[in-house]
Amino acid sequence: MEYSVGETVVYGGSGVCEISEIKDVAFGRERPQKYYILKPLFVNQAMVVYVPMKNEKLVAKMQPIISRDEAMDLIKEINSMNIDWIDDRNARKDTYNDILSSGDRKEIISVIRAITARREALEEEGKTLNMQDEKILYEAEKRMNAEFAVALDMNINEVVDYILSQA
Repeated sequence: MEYSVGETVVYGGSGVCEISEIKDVAFGRERPQKYYILKPLFVNQAMVVYVPMKNEKLVAKMQPIISRDEAMDLIKEINSMNIDWIDDRNARKDTYNDILSSGDRKEIISVIRAITARREALEEEGKTLNMQDEKILYEAEKRMNAEFAVALDMNINEVVDYILSQA
């Protein structure tokens, strides 16, 4: 799939990005090649991601942003999205990180639901979620909230309240 300057896409672990340029770039001594220059949205620091257009594996990590209708359909289905909790901490980290990298929105929402449910259960026991799970939850929520914000044309800080009002 080819993209154009100005398009908003989701790119792997970088989340929602705008394609700011498509240009020839040479790193080090390599020959110049065409790159998508992505600027992640909703980040505090200046950041740029270079995606070589000839690298099919990296370009495949770019996905078009969901439409408003797709976002609304996902929100309606949230309560039915589930994934099993994985007791082994390392296996859980690997599995959940693979899901985040895959970009499968339903699975990412399922991860959010699983970790949130675990956090609530632990809080009832007076315990807290470990930092590894907190980090995965943070990344998953950041990605989905950014995508919903763009798809629904709203401020990212309004997304959670909006979803809760719809679910």
